[in-house]
Amino acid sequence: MKNILIILILTIFISCNNDDDGYEYTEIENSPLAHVDLGFELDEPNIILNELSKAELKNSIHSILLVSYGNTYRKWEFEYLENTNTLSKMVFYLPHYQGCEQNIYDFSYNSLNLIDKVVSKRKNFCNEYEVIKTYTFNYNNTGLLKSIFMDNDYFVEENYFGYYPNGKIKEIYNDHRGQGSEPSFNLQKFTYNQTFTNVTEVEQISTNTHYTYKYTYDSNPNPFKDVFIATSVFMPYIGPAYLSENNVIKVLEKNENNIYNQEFWTEFVFNYSSVNLLMNYFNSNNEVVYTINQ
Repeated sequence: MKNILIILILTIFISCNNDDDGYEYTEIENSPLAHVDLGFELDEPNIILNELSKAELKNSIHSILLVSYGNTYRKWEFEYLENTNTLSKMVFYLPHYQGCEQNIYDFSYNSLNLIDKVVSKRKNFCNEYEVIKTYTFNYNNTGLLKSIFMDNDYFVEENYFGYYPNGKIKEIYNDHRGQGSEPSFNLQKFTYNQTFTNVTEVEQISTNTHYTYKYTYDSNPNPFKDVFIATSVFMPYIGPAYLSENNVIKVLEKNENNIYNQEFWTEFVFNYSSVNLLMNYFNSNNEVVYTINQ
């Protein structure tokens, strides 16, 4: 296994300005953009779990291949810290572009073995360009994950976390914007079953949309739990897979703004090996198939 590569370290200068829009801005060194604070405090837990800071893929999955609609291919490959299920590197690419481009995510950890930064380097060798993103995990003085920031030369992203008393994620406020765009936070609200093992409902609210998703699960362990970098990263999940112990087998989607009150079911099928390892899963129409290599 390869050691963690620290490609880029951003030093964050904190400068608080109360502008007319009410947001509190944080200036970022070497970036033309600034982060904004929510302007209000989110609930903190009595117990700190920091589930999203561990970056562990159960059973050390080596790769995931996505085939969508029979034509589009995407692939994720993973490397781990030695003798662990903790990620050190993730490589994402579109296989038919593999000769030209890869997107490599390198993970670094703090003294508590929680994610400190994830640095994404997207290189295109054919067209000779490179895009670098840095995901910074921010903790308070008690070690609680409060936010994840993504920085790039052209756009930024903020993810702020609120918690239930037992340490489970209650809500995520997210903003993703480029130069010249005003902040606009989306909200995800999570409801769990009685044992808090699985998310049963997610409410997604933005400026113009309002959706509710309800989930049904199997009894098998979810290999993708705890892996979350930001909303735009790591896509082979179904529903809130990074928060739930088991695998989603049904999703009920409802557009709360739809005057006809329409609801849509999506069903998924999971196949396991003789030793109960997930081999592949797909929706009931075979439009999207994920194949797991362990």
